[in-house]
Amino acid sequence: MFPTEIGYPGPTATGAEPGLVLTAGSNPSWKGTDGLVRPDIWSNEGSHVSENDGTEGRGSTRPTPSWIEDDTVDTKGKKTHRSKPFDIFRHWGNLSPFYSVPPDSFGITSSTGPEVPPTCELKGVHILHRHGARYPTAWFGFGSPAAFASRIHKVASSTPIEAHGALSFLNTWTYKLGTDVLTPFGRQQLFDLGVSMRMKYGSMLEGFTDRLPVFRTESQDRMLASATNFALGFFGWPLDEKLLLSVTVEADQFNNTLAPYKTCPNDSKPAIGDRGTYYVKQWVSVYLQEALQRIQGLLKGYTLTLEDVYTMQMMCAYETVALGYSKFCELFTEEEWEGFEYAIDLYFWYDSGFGSPVARALGSGYVLELLSRLTETPIVSVSSQPTKSKTTFSVNTTLDSNSLTFPLDQPLYVDATHEVVIVNILTALNLTVLAKDGPPSSAKMTRGRTWVSSRVAPFASNMQIQLLSCSDPHLASDTQLRIILNDGVVALTGIEGCHHQKDGMCPVTTFIKAQKKLVEGSDWQWTCHGNWTVPEGDAWQTITGDPPTREDSH
Repeated sequence: MFPTEIGYPGPTATGAEPGLVLTAGSNPSWKGTDGLVRPDIWSNEGSHVSENDGTEGRGSTRPTPSWIEDDTVDTKGKKTHRSKPFDIFRHWGNLSPFYSVPPDSFGITSSTGPEVPPTCELKGVHILHRHGARYPTAWFGFGSPAAFASRIHKVASSTPIEAHGALSFLNTWTYKLGTDVLTPFGRQQLFDLGVSMRMKYGSMLEGFTDRLPVFRTESQDRMLASATNFALGFFGWPLDEKLLLSVTVEADQFNNTLAPYKTCPNDSKPAIGDRGTYYVKQWVSVYLQEALQRIQGLLKGYTLTLEDVYTMQMMCAYETVALGYSKFCELFTEEEWEGFEYAIDLYFWYDSGFGSPVARALGSGYVLELLSRLTETPIVSVSSQPTKSKTTFSVNTTLDSNSLTFPLDQPLYVDATHEVVIVNILTALNLTVLAKDGPPSSAKMTRGRTWVSSRVAPFASNMQIQLLSCSDPHLASDTQLRIILNDGVVALTGIEGCHHQKDGMCPVTTFIKAQKKLVEGSDWQWTCHGNWTVPEGDAWQTITGDPPTREDSH
């Protein structure tokens, strides 16, 4: 190996730490798709129309499909497609690349963003982020890209398959995706996210004068790679003597708030932990009927199913973030891409969010850790922790009771996790603005809804909890807290005692009191180990992420 440290480095003086959220008048908007090629989109007239760069609207005269509600109505009372910019990258649900969401996405009507309000100073920040773009996981149920490829190749080995028109690429197509690990684009995402967070919160490093910051991630390959790439973006190479990275075990029977499902047996039961698939299948049978007929007309020798067509949309997203471009993207209309995102919205609502019977308990472990940090109270055991809860959920008390592996006095915290866990945590925090529309229907899709998975949990999704010291006399307390989700400020009005505030702030003491009450009301033992189940579909519903009560289950 060639040596890299040979002396003669030249001048090495650095400047002051950046702090965009403190010094800039606005937040830089993040598109997050550099390196990806925008596809053409299938039009309802049977031809391809360039999507351009997402800055121009498309024709507004196309009729809206009957399965879309709340669309624009013309002067004759007829629903028409809205003339608005369309960006396919923002319609892939959890497979979308992270982007700065519109400022009014989460219940805040002002134009406020991550930048600190004028009368406040930033005192600390807690950052939680998802890994970057990855290949499909080894466990993949309905809509598996690998299973689709196997079906195609199996039939082609004995029967000639002939595709033509927009599908002609299938004649020479081969499956090129890996499994589970980050794609090159995913590595770039986390490096870029690290740079972005250093630009926003670099000034917080001034609070580490005699110690190194501790960041956390898990042992899974993409999690360790994501945290490392984030750190390289945040600190620059080399990482020696710049941080301590706590790598927690992600495996069955290991307590871990960043992978809580590993110690929750009920979550592994399909009727409980995979409720969303039922709704996805129902919705696919609604929005992809026309696409099935259209694409089948381009293919001989293989009979497509609705799952095949849905998987083609999956292939579009996965191939794009892995290879930079996918011909599968060109097979579908804008409305069908809206339908695809809604399928994933349904999945995450019922699998990991407010409609999941295990979501609140799974997210409560991280909330307990957040309370531990906010109150500087270590989590040692059930009887020695920040709340009166009868459990410590999925907290690893061996690590969290140790000030070296889980410090409580850092001005900056960074944790890496999965999108399902982020959604669990949003549910456990009771951010009801995300659930204000109620349980989503698998019969019709509503535009303008709040629950949009590409805004909540895309690749490289990130949540920032800001701690602020404010001098505004109109505020009930000098010490405030607010939550930023993918650059959108989240209204905290669902949290007891947190009232509407134009910048999304809530007194820290109020927030802590409310979260303690929420944690104490979440039953980990019953949720994860109790003998209960729920029926498929709408026969049973939750909008709090809780299971049926013990009484209701008898």
